[in-house]
Amino acid sequence: MIDDRIYGGKSLLVVGAHAFDAEVIAGPLAAAAAKRGLDVTLLHLTMGEQGHTSLSPKAYAEQKRAEADRFCEKLGISWRELGYPDAFLPDDDEVALKIADVIRELRPDTIITHWQGSWHKDHRAAANATKTAVLYAALPTLERAHPAFSPGLLLFGENWEDDEGFVAAELVDVSDGFDTWRSAITEYELARGLSSFPYVDYYSALYRMRGCLNGTQYAQAFATTSHSFNAGGGMFNGRKRPAGCGCGGHE
Repeated sequence: MIDDRIYGGKSLLVVGAHAFDAEVIAGPLAAAAAKRGLDVTLLHLTMGEQGHTSLSPKAYAEQKRAEADRFCEKLGISWRELGYPDAFLPDDDEVALKIADVIRELRPDTIITHWQGSWHKDHRAAANATKTAVLYAALPTLERAHPAFSPGLLLFGENWEDDEGFVAAELVDVSDGFDTWRSAITEYELARGLSSFPYVDYYSALYRMRGCLNGTQYAQAFATTSHSFNAGGGMFNGRKRPAGCGCGGHE
């Protein structure tokens, strides 16, 4: 069961294009995981500093750093940033290598990022860079500051801007993290009405709807990688796999 795989791990990394993205694609899950003792880190590739109607990008970036601090303090988790400019996040190997360095340092059992089917270029770049980063992090011949590591799970969170082709392949119970998330997310001005989009209403209803389908109070939906990732994941880091083809008849 995917809940057991996620919550049974030691750490979780959520990679978002902008501060506030990671908080909605996996915020209630992050809160629930932290309550279970997992080390949870949000990685903001940019601060999303271009999104204010009156503040300068520099001023809004500082505001969002303070908002991220308060959000994560309420959840009991950590966050860090890579410092790329909002709206100009590159889709290249440099970004992927920096994410790979974080993966190798933190060694998360589960990584969550954007779904690639998005109209937002930064979200597409984040999805692509994170997938590439998982490969780079696992390569034993790629010398970086930390040794190679491969996560057990790579998941893609549900975001209203990333809905093209999104399939809710997995539903995860986040009931005991929802109230904490609901209190913390309003630390962001974006959740309090800066945008015309009703973020809190939308995501609260979305998590409740997914919970109804999951048979729980609240749930979050995730798209998954292909079977080929599951077959090959960890092949570089010495993970032991059952002998034979996997059907059970040769073991």
